[in-house]
Amino acid sequence: MHREPCQGASTHRSPESMPPGVRWPAALLALLLAACVHSPQAAVPAATGGAWTAAELAACTQQVAPVPDGLGAAARELAQQGMTLEAICAGTGWAVRVRVVDGMKASKVVRGPLADGQVVDMGTPAGVLQPGAERAAQGFSPDVLYNREWLRALMARHQWDGAAEAWWRFARRAPAAVPAAAAETDLAAR
Repeated sequence: MHREPCQGASTHRSPESMPPGVRWPAALLALLLAACVHSPQAAVPAATGGAWTAAELAACTQQVAPVPDGLGAAARELAQQGMTLEAICAGTGWAVRVRVVDGMKASKVVRGPLADGQVVDMGTPAGVLQPGAERAAQGFSPDVLYNREWLRALMARHQWDGAAEAWWRFARRAPAAVPAAAAETDLAAR
């Protein structure tokens, strides 16, 4: 009894039975994939072009949110250093990452691979809670540890506190409360 394969079902075909226009692209694709696996750059993540991955967006409670003013000040500082600040809401704070725009300028401030368009190496991707994302995580290269501390200091200068569970999560620092007695004393003194 002869059965026709279901539509969309995969059937194994030998290369000889494939049309000539299909054989070469399949062989070329196999060679390219093999080259990627054996390439020394295969371990380096490619630039995402500014788009956040699905895993990064999953941490966000709002798909669209206004970027707080304090992030604008940090972004302006980074622009002078040859980098851009990318931010997305992440539950109780903001997930941030830094992308290189001018590697020569950025090399004066951060460490590691600094090709234009690449995200500054922080050891783990921004927006993803995974082992090693903790601010105090060890076992990374000195460049990664330096970059994490540098980012924390940059954000602190602009009134943002880093979360302990992730190097990339920041929340706006609450304004210092003025004790009532001090406020009344200041008014009385005037």
